[in-house]
Amino acid sequence: EALGPTIAFTTLATLVVALRWYTRACLVQRLGKDDYVILISLAIAKLIVALNTLWSILVNITKASILAQYLRIFDGTWTRRSCYFILFLLLPATAWGIFGGIFLCTPTAKIWDPQIPGHCRSAQTYWSSVAAIDIFLDFWTLVLPMPSIAGLHLPRKQKIATMLAFLLGFVVCIVGVARMATVLATSARGDYILSGVWAIIWSSVQGNISIICASILSLKALVTRMFPRLPQLQYAASTSNRNFG
Repeated sequence: EALGPTIAFTTLATLVVALRWYTRACLVQRLGKDDYVILISLAIAKLIVALNTLWSILVNITKASILAQYLRIFDGTWTRRSCYFILFLLLPATAWGIFGGIFLCTPTAKIWDPQIPGHCRSAQTYWSSVAAIDIFLDFWTLVLPMPSIAGLHLPRKQKIATMLAFLLGFVVCIVGVARMATVLATSARGDYILSGVWAIIWSSVQGNISIICASILSLKALVTRMFPRLPQLQYAASTSNRNFG
């Protein structure tokens, strides 16, 4: 049941990352750390069905790729310090997402076999905390570059278009909310197997959408090459080389 959506979104994310690398390596001829980090995210996305605990690593490495892109693009002191601070916060967030789930029950095997003697913490509390932290960090990462973009010397329409491109990442926040709501609803009924299935589906969808959104801005040069007669894209590409290279 989980394979259909995961295969579809993983395939789409793989295609987008391939186009990103073609654009950065062949057209722009300039690769950044974020381009390599996104490959790690893509590799983890392919493993998430087999090991759902990788979800926390996947979404936070993807955030790290986005923040590395910000560090390459923006030189404002406040923006850069904020990027480093969020990068620091990703470490405990990832640790809680992984180990909080692994040690939800004592002994850990009780998660899958309720008949084993022991005790479990509230799964709903755990999932709620992990999802809330993830959504908060997603939102912070998305709005972080807005002041810097507002200060760029761009025509108004181009500035708005650039902001909208960044804000496409809000789709990730929406998927994160849907993931939390679905997993909590099924776990509240005590159906932890179905809850696990939905967690796998939504984890894959959210992780791959994060990868896609993190790669969109890197495709400007490719879009310009494909649609050379669009003047706004031509201007965007030249401006991108100066401000986003």
